[in-house]
Amino acid sequence: MSRGHLGKRTRRIAYAGGKGPNAEGPNSDINVTPLVDVCLVLLIIFMVVTPMLGRGRDVRLPITVMADEHKEGEQVFVSVDNDGAWIEQDLYKDRSSFVARLEADLKVATGKAAAGSIKGPLLFVKGDRDTDYGRVRIVMEWINGSESGMTNIALVVDETESGAGGE
Repeated sequence: MSRGHLGKRTRRIAYAGGKGPNAEGPNSDINVTPLVDVCLVLLIIFMVVTPMLGRGRDVRLPITVMADEHKEGEQVFVSVDNDGAWIEQDLYKDRSSFVARLEADLKVATGKAAAGSIKGPLLFVKGDRDTDYGRVRIVMEWINGSESGMTNIALVVDETESGAGGE
């Protein structure tokens, strides 16, 4: 009962050629194929998911109003620059005198608006382009903190870069 060759059995392993004239050491190079595969899969996932991400809650944005749609006297203009807050040509640097003047002007504008059958006066706030926004924010807080109850406040902007008037 012989089972074939009774001699020494040897197995040849193709990658384990540690002996012989062409023997090389272990290969330490990074195989980039799996890395590229993973990166491409991640890229595809981000390309698919990104358009589905929310861009904030949907809200109804305000509609622009042109200053010349309102009649003279139904509107009050407040300008803010590095010097302080201006109502017409008068400069105010402190809250109390600014609010007192603003409330007086808003009372006059409210009366003129009521005579013209308009809902109420419109307050335009013009911030100088070169002024720090913090100054404009402080003046807006003064307006909101006043007892005038002003609700129609508009920020004035230029439509074009070259515009200088801003209304």
